[in-house]
Amino acid sequence: MKVLIVEDDASTRKGLEECIRDLGGEARSVGTAKEATRTLGEFDPRLLIVDIHLPDGDGIEILKAARESDPDREGIVITGQGSIDNAIEALRAGAFDYLLKPLRPAQLEVVFNRLAERRRLESEVETLRAELQETGRLGDLVGRSEVMARVFDVIRRVARSNAPVLVTGASGSGKEVAARTIHRLSRRASKPFVAFNCGAISPTLIESELFGHERGSFTGAEKRRVGYFEEAMGGTLFLDEITEMGAELQVKLLRVLEDRTLRRVGGSQELKVDVRLISATNRDPAEAIKEGKLREDLYYRLNVFPMALPALSERREDIPLLAEHFRKLIEEQERSGITGWDPGALAMLHSYDWPGNVRELRNVVHRAYVMTEGKVIRPEVVQSLLPREAQRARGQRAEHAVSVPSQRKSVGKAVKRGAGGRKK
Repeated sequence: MKVLIVEDDASTRKGLEECIRDLGGEARSVGTAKEATRTLGEFDPRLLIVDIHLPDGDGIEILKAARESDPDREGIVITGQGSIDNAIEALRAGAFDYLLKPLRPAQLEVVFNRLAERRRLESEVETLRAELQETGRLGDLVGRSEVMARVFDVIRRVARSNAPVLVTGASGSGKEVAARTIHRLSRRASKPFVAFNCGAISPTLIESELFGHERGSFTGAEKRRVGYFEEAMGGTLFLDEITEMGAELQVKLLRVLEDRTLRRVGGSQELKVDVRLISATNRDPAEAIKEGKLREDLYYRLNVFPMALPALSERREDIPLLAEHFRKLIEEQERSGITGWDPGALAMLHSYDWPGNVRELRNVVHRAYVMTEGKVIRPEVVQSLLPREAQRARGQRAEHAVSVPSQRKSVGKAVKRGAGGRKK
């Protein structure tokens, strides 16, 4: 990274140059505002480190001008006379950070790391945005419907913060996939994503699984065990089926969220918690509270940012796109040479109501793939896999399915292929 240092003190300039080179950057330094203006054009830095008070000008004005000519430039403002007003002015000018002299190398390293992480996130978001435009995918979520466009927008927004997220939606609608996508777009993406299903573990073991335990804390605890919170440290912990957690454990979880500390079962040491929590339920939270399945105070802690996923029947136009997406994933793994879908097969998928949502669709696609002989998945294969009662309701909807715009755009090549895989 090219870094321009604008600082009138020669010894400070030299020290900053050495720090930046140690961090792998390319540094150039000047002592006046006039020199800075001239150097901006010829050196074209990505980062400016500017002192507020210069002999012939104001460092913040230099930063403003630099960012006006290239908004991708970043700035760090330094000063020996810190004030709240100066800090606010620097941030308004677009400064990434505001630091007081004398600077320590460790301070600069922290800022560089934060800048690198922000650049990585911006690059990841741009990549995913381009992928969304081209393929209808955001991470592992797929869809071009209006309702999914709103979900994608929520995910991009919430990924930038550390706020707890509560994802609601029917079983199989993709709650864990949404949580993984939020993690991938967050500042914690390089750290672990740990998923835990509260309904899949015996109530007597959940506390130990979540918080860990010390040796000898209960019968069978032969050694210390790190819990899921510790495994997810620095990253994201996804708690699925949160309403299946017992009331006593919900109290302990609430305490962890409030104090940001935990104790292993049988332990006395307080451990600091640095985890972004995403929870999920297929129940209506309000009903779960009424039924005593979810504590109201915990709900408000978890529901800082709510996100509802639609059932597949509410975004029927995404079914062909999803079916083709799953076919491609399976083909990458199994390499059977199945290249696409007969339009009639897609029509059948489109007309079914999918009570098991995206998970059920994926399973049917996989079974259809395995049962297919030839290059194209045909209607009779799909028909054999769908419930008989669903086939009676197919009628009018089937004819509409293959005319869905998103399906034509994403799987057009696939449905134009015959049994031999050649274009007709």
